[in-house]
Amino acid sequence: MNYFSPKNTAERYAKGRPFFHRNTIKHIREFIKIDNTLENALDVACGTGMSTTALLDIAENVFGIDTSDEMLKLALNPQEIKYTKAAAENLPFENNYFDIITVSSGVHWFDIDQFLQEANRVLKSKSWLILYENHFISEMHGVESFGNWFPDVYLKKFPSPKRNNNYQWENDNLNSKGFILIKEEKFKNPVDFTKEVLILYFTTQSNITAVVENKISSYIEIENWLSNQLSPFFESEKKRTINFGNWIKYLQKIN
Repeated sequence: MNYFSPKNTAERYAKGRPFFHRNTIKHIREFIKIDNTLENALDVACGTGMSTTALLDIAENVFGIDTSDEMLKLALNPQEIKYTKAAAENLPFENNYFDIITVSSGVHWFDIDQFLQEANRVLKSKSWLILYENHFISEMHGVESFGNWFPDVYLKKFPSPKRNNNYQWENDNLNSKGFILIKEEKFKNPVDFTKEVLILYFTTQSNITAVVENKISSYIEIENWLSNQLSPFFESEKKRTINFGNWIKYLQKIN
């Protein structure tokens, strides 16, 4: 199942995903020392274009690819970004073209070996493949019990679909694919949510898409359940701040 192909999923994704990718790009700019604008940048698994839009801060020509027609229909800034329907494992670009490739919260869905081969092919010598993840770590400021609710209640009711989380990112493996891992960076992104916005965010997750597409439950039923579950965490406040975990892997093409 492609968890990002349904129209309803794309519409929720466009409205419900927080946009903090520019903060990640700021970290990337500082680490790889981007003083001048890069010529060509590619965002793989671009979704509705939030991560792609952030690349406009560092590159003159920005490209985004995704396998979901519905996501691409809603992609941001189509006048400035060249979007194409394509898979990560078959990049429709010429050799040695890009100065940087980014993947935000998507690499675990790929055939990673095949993607690395393609990324190596289309990157210029010594250029960068940047993988990063903004993931929900269930840290609600001032509400410690929320950290238990997320794994013990939410994830037990809506388990995460299988993904490739066990890839070997060590240089013993990466060097054979033409890359070297230079650094891994970790930090947190605080995001403010009302209860309604947090419910919308949860319904963008592949956990929920799987349940809806398999006709186990409907969005309305899930939203009602989430509303009841989340109400105690918002009793005294209209908004709550929740930390997302952010990691960045800086891979450089060897030759």
